[in-house]
Amino acid sequence: METRRGIAVSPGVAIGPARIVESQGAQIARKFVMPDEAPREIARFDKALTASQQEIHELAEGLRTRLDQQVSVSDIFQVHLGILEDPKLRHQITNLITHRLFTAEFAVQEILRRYITSLQEAGDSYLLQRVRDFEDIGQRLLRNLQGETHQQLARAPGPVVIVAHDLTPSQTAGFDKEKVLGIATEAGGRTSHTAILARALGIPAVVGAAGLINSVVDGDMLIVDGSQGAVVITPDEATRQRYQARGRTFEVIEERTAAEFCNLPAVTLDGRAVIIEANIEFPNEVATVLNNGASGVGLYRTEFLYHTAENPPDEEAHFQAYMEAIRALKDHPMTIRILDLGADKFPSGFPERNPFLGCRSMRLLRLQPTVFRNQIRAILRASAMGKLRFMFPMIANLAELREARKVVTEVMEEFDAAGAVYDKKIQVGIMIEVPSAAMTADLLAEESDFFSIGTNDLVQYTLAVDRDNERVAHLYSPVDPAVLRLIQRTVQAGQKAGIRVSMCGEMAGDIMHTILLVGMGFESLSMAPSVIPDVKKLIRSIRYEGAKKIADHALSLKTAKEVEQYLSDETRKVVPELVQERQPEG
Repeated sequence: METRRGIAVSPGVAIGPARIVESQGAQIARKFVMPDEAPREIARFDKALTASQQEIHELAEGLRTRLDQQVSVSDIFQVHLGILEDPKLRHQITNLITHRLFTAEFAVQEILRRYITSLQEAGDSYLLQRVRDFEDIGQRLLRNLQGETHQQLARAPGPVVIVAHDLTPSQTAGFDKEKVLGIATEAGGRTSHTAILARALGIPAVVGAAGLINSVVDGDMLIVDGSQGAVVITPDEATRQRYQARGRTFEVIEERTAAEFCNLPAVTLDGRAVIIEANIEFPNEVATVLNNGASGVGLYRTEFLYHTAENPPDEEAHFQAYMEAIRALKDHPMTIRILDLGADKFPSGFPERNPFLGCRSMRLLRLQPTVFRNQIRAILRASAMGKLRFMFPMIANLAELREARKVVTEVMEEFDAAGAVYDKKIQVGIMIEVPSAAMTADLLAEESDFFSIGTNDLVQYTLAVDRDNERVAHLYSPVDPAVLRLIQRTVQAGQKAGIRVSMCGEMAGDIMHTILLVGMGFESLSMAPSVIPDVKKLIRSIRYEGAKKIADHALSLKTAKEVEQYLSDETRKVVPELVQERQPEG
C-alpha cells in the first residue's frame, strides 16, 4: 500500500480500479503546401472549425441538462466557443496558410502555441490555469482536421478511477459519474477547469499528485480522497473499509448541510454576524452564488475579458460585463478587483524575467493609463445601476495607493464635469497580498475604504513558495506563524481605522480556518460558492468569545503544524461530522 499526496479539489471518496489516460496531442511536424493548395487547406480548416464549434455547442448543452441548469459550469465551454468564433483566430491561422504555406494542422498548432506561451509568461496563476483550455481547443481542431474520433472515456467499461498527467476540460466534462468514480492527476491546481468540472459533476478528485503515474498500472485498486488530497494505491482491506464508511457518511452530510444552511445567515451563537460572499470569474456564475446562499460577490475577477483578446477590451466591454453581473445579483453587492495581469497580455507589453516580481497588476496599469481609466470609467458607470465597490490588487505601499486613487479622482472629476451619473460615495479598497502592505496596513488604512486579504499571494510572497509547485507544496501554509502575524496586523489596523476587513483567498473557504478567522475579528469572508453551507454551519455552531480565545492561542503557537493540529482539534469538537471527512488516514 502506498499513498500519494496532492491537492484536494473535489470532495468525497472514490474506490475503484485505475485506468491510466495518456496525454493527448502529439507534435505536428512543420510541413508546407504548394501555393495552389492553400485554398484547399483553408477549406479543410474551416470545415474542422465548424465541426469543433458544433461539438462544443453539444457539450455545453449536455452539461446544462446533466447539471440542472448550472450555467456557470457550461460557461467554461462558452469560453471555448468564444475563442473558436473569434475572427482573429481564424485570420491568424489562415494567414499562416496563405502567406507561409503551412499545412492547416501546423498552422493551428503554431497559433495556439503562441496563445499558450503568452499565458505561461504572464506570471498570473489564474491565467496559467487557462493553458489547458487552449490546449483543449487545439486538440479538438487537430482531431477534426485529421478525421479522428475523440476518445470517449465516459463510455469506458467498468466503473474506474481515471489517472492522468493532466486532463482537458472536454475530457472531464465527458465523464459519466456512474463510470468514472474518481480523478487523480499529476498536474493541475485548485482553480483549473478540471477541478471546477469535477466539483460540479460530483466526482472526487485530487490534482498535483507528483509521480503518480509511475506508481500505478491499469487495474490497480485506488482510493481517491478528494477531501484530504490523498491517493491510496492498492490499499489493504482495513483501509478500504474505513474509506468506504467515510464516503457514505460524506454524501449524507453534504446533502443535509446544503439543504439546511445555505439560506441561513452566518451568525454565531452569541450574535456575531459574519458576511459570507462568493468569488467569481465569469458573470454567469452569479446564479450559482445566490443558490448557495452568498450575500453577494466579494471578489469579481475581471481578467476573463483578456482570455482571447489581442488588444485590451474597451470601456464598453467592461461595462457590459459588469452590467450582466449586476442584473443577475439584483440588490446584492459586488466587489470588483481591478485588472491583475502580467505585462505579456498587453500588445505594448515586454518580456518579464520574473513575472511574479516584475511589472504586473497595478504596476503595469501605471504604464497603461488608458486601460486603467477605461476600467474605472466602466465601473463608475455601472455603479449607478447596482451596489458596487472596487479594489486595487498588489498594492505594496502608500505611494502606489495614492497614485491609483489620484487617477480615480481625475475620472470622477471628468464625470462631474460631464454631468454623468455614478455613485459618488463608491468605496475604493485594496487587497492586502504583499507582506509590505500588511506591515504598513495602519498607513494604508488611513486612505482606504476597506481591506480584502488575498491569502493565496500573501502566503506565496511571505514564505517564498510557489503555491502551484507540488515539489514545495509542503512549505505552503496559510497558518504559518509569519502569515498569521501579518493577517493579525492587517485586521487590527482595519479595526483601528474603522474600515471593514474581509478575506477572499482560499483560506476563507476552508472550515479548518473558520474559527480562527472569526476569532481574529473578520467581518466578511468571500469564498467558492460550493463551500458556503459548510462555513455557515460552523459559524452558527460557535461563540465569538470562544473563537477569540482559540485565535489567541493559535497565534501563540510556533509552527504551522502545531497551528493546523490545534485548529483541527477545535473544529472537530464543534462539527465532528464535517471534520472527519477531512482528516488524513494514518
